[in-house]
This record gives sequence, C-alpha cells and structure tokens, in this order.
Amino acid sequence: MSTDAPFVAFARRLTRGYVVLAVILIAVVVGATSTIAFVGYAGNLNDAVAVAADRATQRAAVLEKQGLPLSKIAPQLTTNERRSRIGVSVFDDAHHRLAGRQTPPSRVAAAIAALLGIHSKAIRITGGVVFVSPDLDSFTDLLGRYWAYILPIGLIAVLIAWLVGWRITRSAIAPLVDVTQALNTIAAGDFTPKPVLERDSELRALTAAYNDVAFRLSAATAEQLRQESEMRQFIADAGHELRTPLTIFMGYLEALRDGVVRDEPGIARVHETMLAQSRRMRTIIEKLILLARLERETEPRRDRVDLASIAARAVAALRPLAGDRIALSGSGATQALGDDAELYEALKNVIENAVRYAPDSPVEVEVRGDVDGVRVAVADRGPGMEPVDIEHAFDRFYRGSERGAIEGSGLGLAIAKRAVERAGGTITVQSTRGSGTRIEMQFPTDPNQAALST
Repeated sequence: MSTDAPFVAFARRLTRGYVVLAVILIAVVVGATSTIAFVGYAGNLNDAVAVAADRATQRAAVLEKQGLPLSKIAPQLTTNERRSRIGVSVFDDAHHRLAGRQTPPSRVAAAIAALLGIHSKAIRITGGVVFVSPDLDSFTDLLGRYWAYILPIGLIAVLIAWLVGWRITRSAIAPLVDVTQALNTIAAGDFTPKPVLERDSELRALTAAYNDVAFRLSAATAEQLRQESEMRQFIADAGHELRTPLTIFMGYLEALRDGVVRDEPGIARVHETMLAQSRRMRTIIEKLILLARLERETEPRRDRVDLASIAARAVAALRPLAGDRIALSGSGATQALGDDAELYEALKNVIENAVRYAPDSPVEVEVRGDVDGVRVAVADRGPGMEPVDIEHAFDRFYRGSERGAIEGSGLGLAIAKRAVERAGGTITVQSTRGSGTRIEMQFPTDPNQAALST
C-alpha cells in the first residue's frame, strides 16, 4: 500500500529520523571500537619500542666490551629489527647515519602518532646515539586498510537502516491512512461501515476507536432512515384513515347543498352520520397526538401509581360501551412507577380493543402484584387472531385481517405499547384463532413499596 499524499512529508521526516539515529549509533559503535583498538595497538607499539630499546642497549654494551668501533657495532644493532614494526638507526656524534634506515614519517602519520601517544626512544652509546622508533608509515597504511573496509560496511548499514526505517514508517502510518480514507468516505456522504483493520501496531487504540465510531454512525444512520421511513408511513396511514371520514363528511355536505336530501328524517340521518364521522376524526387526531407525545425522546415521569386504581377507572369509563361484560379482579401490591395519564390510556385502549373485537364475550381484567412485579392481563373469549395479526398487533393503524365492520383507529395497541415501555414495562399478546385473546402487561414493582412489604 502506498502512502497517501497527506502523510508523505510525515513519512519522510520519520524515516529521516530513523536513518539519523542509525547513523549516530553506528558512528558511536565504530568510534568506540576503533578507539579501543587503536589505543591498544599504540600501546603494543610502545611496548615493542621499549623491548627493542632494551635489546639494543644490551647488545651495544656487549659489543663495546669487545673493543669494536661504532662503525662496526652499528650494523649489528640494526640487523634483527629490519623486518619488524620497529625501526633502529645509529648515528655518530656528528649526526652521520651509520646504519639503519631513517625515513621521516609523513605529517599525517606524525599527527596520528602524537594523538595516540606513540613514542620513539634514543639510547646514548659510546660515540653516538641509537634511535628506536615505530614504523609510522606502515601504521597509517594499516589505518587506511581499516577504513577501506569500515566505510563501505557503514554505507551498507545506513542503507539497511533507511530501508528498515521506511518499512517501519509505512507500517506505523498505515492505520492513519486507512482512518483518513474512511473519514473522507464518510465526509463524502457514504455511511456504509468500512471497518479499519486492527493492525499489529501502537495505533491499535485509534483504529479500534474508529471502528466503534463507524459502527455507531452506521447504526445511527440506519435508525434515522428507519424513523424517516416510519414517519412517511405514519403520515400516509394517518392521511388514509382521515380521508375516509372526511370524504363521507364532504359527500353529505354536498348532498345537503345540492338538495339531494330534503325530508326531515333524511336530513336527521345525514346530520347523525356527519356527527359520527366528526367524532371518528377527532378520536383519530387525539390518538395521533397522544402517540406522537409518547414517541418523543423525553424522560418519562416516574410517579408512584396504583395500577389497580387505574384499571378500575378505565373499566368505569368503558361501562357505557361494554355494560356488565367487563370483570375486574386484583390482589397483592399493585404500585408501580410511571405516568398516571399515560398508563390510563394504555389500559383503556387494551380493554377497549377487547370489548370491540370480542363483542359477545366477557372481558376479564386482572391486576396482580407479586415479587416479580405487577401484572395486568386483559383476556376475552372472542374470535382470536391469526398469526399474521399477532405479528403486527402493535403496528400503527393495523386493524387485523378480519376486522369486518368494527370501527376503530388501529392506534390503540400502538399507544399501549409505547406507554407501557415508557414506564419500564413490557406488553405481549397471546391469541389462538377461535379461542380468544390475552394481552399481558408486566411492570416492575415500586422499590419503595417492595421495601415496605419486606
């Protein structure tokens, strides 16, 4: 993978840093080892000079005892040192060289010898001086050969350091490149999740954080699309449900305007129908407003409420519609936390659904509290529901596949579900075709009431 343009300069600086560091380390190691080696070599040369000087002194003393002149002694003092790293030269008192080679060292050799502390020795003998000195030119040749090997090796090491540094840099910034490309994709409007691979690098925390953000953003986008789709469907369903009574209402108004209905009984029926359709529209609108309020992302109220009392009020409100078909029973502690008005609407809508869709059946409402919470069950012995109806029972405006001529908005169970969930509860439906329907709401117990009961 090639490095993207925004990171080229950064990659170069980082690689340059690796190379500079490698050069410094190589220079330190080579310098230290070379210094140790050369200082040791210089010490050995000085030792060799000292040994050669002692040997020359002893030999000169022996030869002088034999009564030989200096011109005869000089060649014998230099014979054994001609092939060694040491040079021996003999001069008389007039500074004439009698034996040995005395080639002055180069300035570079002299400077290196002075730097490393390499010394020559002068020995006084009868009639002259014996000079014992290291061969500095051969020493500088040795240094030249040494650097001839070290410099290419150093260049190869720097090249390897550059290659390794570049590879490390590419590996290190690869997650940054991936994250940048992914963020640019998101900025362009593509919210499809593209997880960044968690590479084996120190930037794993960054890639993990991006992956989390990418999945959360994708989930939020999907949720937004779902909500927009639901809103469009909600508006379409609401328009459809309101269109029917509004069409009927307008049709009767046109009939009255055109004089199609003139007799008093006919006019009375028209007025009654228009009034019924107006009530139906008002009911739908009120339930839509209630459902919209329940679906707002606001913190629900957490008041202490008595579900048995709420159920009793809902049953009383539906007595004119159901007569004596509703039976209410209860036991145990029935206190919970929630919004009284919302839970009243939930229970009333569930009971009203049972009354409407099981017109010839008794409706049993049971409120029972125990250690697991408060359970409110509404059961009838009506025609029951098909599996497809159970699946969509809590959808807005869904009224079942065999609703017949039964009037309703299709919002009752949707309102109940949202209100129950806002109180921290759950709602389920159990139904078998021909055996009735049972809707059960489960609420957590009020903690304060639970503490008092224990």
